[in-house]
Amino acid sequence: MKASSARDIVFVHAMETAAPHEALPTPERCTAITQECLHAQGAAKGGARTAFENFLQERAKRILSAAQLPADIRALALQSAGVSRWMMLAVLLGGFALGFAGHAITDPHRVDLLSPSLIGIVVWNVLVYALLLVSWLRRLIKRKNIVISALEPAQEKSNPAPQVATDPSGWMQKLQAKKWNVSRGTGLRKMALNFERNWWQINQRPRRAQWAVAIHLGAAMLALGALASLWVTGLTKAYQVGWESTFLSPSAVQTCLNILFAPVQNILGMAPWSLGEITALQGWSASNAAIDTADVGQRWVQLYSMLLAVVVIAPRLVLALWQGIKVWWFNQHLALPLQQAYFQKLHRDWAGRSTALQVQPYSLDIAPEREAALRSHVAQNYGAGALLTLLPTLTYGSPLPDMLSRDAQPILLLNLAATPEAEIHGALLAQVLHLWGTQADVWLLAADFHARNTGAPARIQEREQLWKGFVRSAGLNATIVPAAGV
Repeated sequence: MKASSARDIVFVHAMETAAPHEALPTPERCTAITQECLHAQGAAKGGARTAFENFLQERAKRILSAAQLPADIRALALQSAGVSRWMMLAVLLGGFALGFAGHAITDPHRVDLLSPSLIGIVVWNVLVYALLLVSWLRRLIKRKNIVISALEPAQEKSNPAPQVATDPSGWMQKLQAKKWNVSRGTGLRKMALNFERNWWQINQRPRRAQWAVAIHLGAAMLALGALASLWVTGLTKAYQVGWESTFLSPSAVQTCLNILFAPVQNILGMAPWSLGEITALQGWSASNAAIDTADVGQRWVQLYSMLLAVVVIAPRLVLALWQGIKVWWFNQHLALPLQQAYFQKLHRDWAGRSTALQVQPYSLDIAPEREAALRSHVAQNYGAGALLTLLPTLTYGSPLPDMLSRDAQPILLLNLAATPEAEIHGALLAQVLHLWGTQADVWLLAADFHARNTGAPARIQEREQLWKGFVRSAGLNATIVPAAGV
């Protein structure tokens, strides 16, 4: 699902697991909203997972609208957990400034063929590409299932002592600090911190991809900074070109430069450097009258510019683009830990959205307390979205009507307080089996009998077993319906 929808769901999770507060919807209100969403959803479109996620999104929107949150807390629900724009800008400007200063300090007025700053940038990036390739091959060989962090409730009983952070990026320390604060927070502050912690965990993959974008763009800006220093200095200075080394011979330098400039030579079709060209540049061209200093300086500035563009800037921009696509994809397909109990309960409610129950009371008036017990039983066992229809009560000895909807599950409702009679109840169950079939169910309302026998649990158990055996002998199943809240 989209990151914005997942964020709303995570925020609602924090609200529902937080301590009661006047600004938050009550559990009863949340249950009513769940039923409204299930009834409004109608027929599911697409796969079951997609339909369930749509239900979660709509439910989260309605609960957020029902909350009376302060402006600062509501603004927190709209925040992202990724890299901020200011951080991205700081990385770009910092990379450019570092590249500019690095070349300006090491090679202020000359083009050194063995320039530590320029060659260092190239070698460092090649090593990074090699590491990225090895990492990709390892992931390809050892495919691991992605583990989605479970959402932690705000009201948790845990050891408040902070754990040792293991994340080298340092962000885990921030998360552990949040956990410490959550355990000590109160009210809406605790709820907000809990949301922030869970959202930070759920948003790990797109956040890491954002950091990768920043790193790749920063590396490209580092190379651009070095090139900017190279070209800006060349506007007012006449570069001296050459090389010098205590340990490297001209042939060794020739080999190194041919390896270094191999990408440019292959792309432009240039011939490898000859030993004569390298030897002629040993020392500095200003002291060699046979070499045109201006032409040689301009040529090597262009060559190093092309080298950095081909080996550093272009690949880094491509990698940044790829990571940017991953950021977009992750933000469009963010996963939630649907296997945990919080979502499993909602899934049970959602799965019962199309369950229609048609209950036929027999010799039993449906008072408000009894109806509450029935609806509580339906919500717990069939889901909050199940539709319960109560038919008019049949008087004692009346025949069973044959007018139930084919789309509803037929249920006969009896009172556990009554004693089963073969002439009356036996005939009634025979009609149920004949008219409704074996898919029908028999419910035994237990509230009245339990209330009269609170001090006699053995008598209650005996009556329940009596009715269950009686119903089973008729070829049907009996279900005990407890009082509301039991």
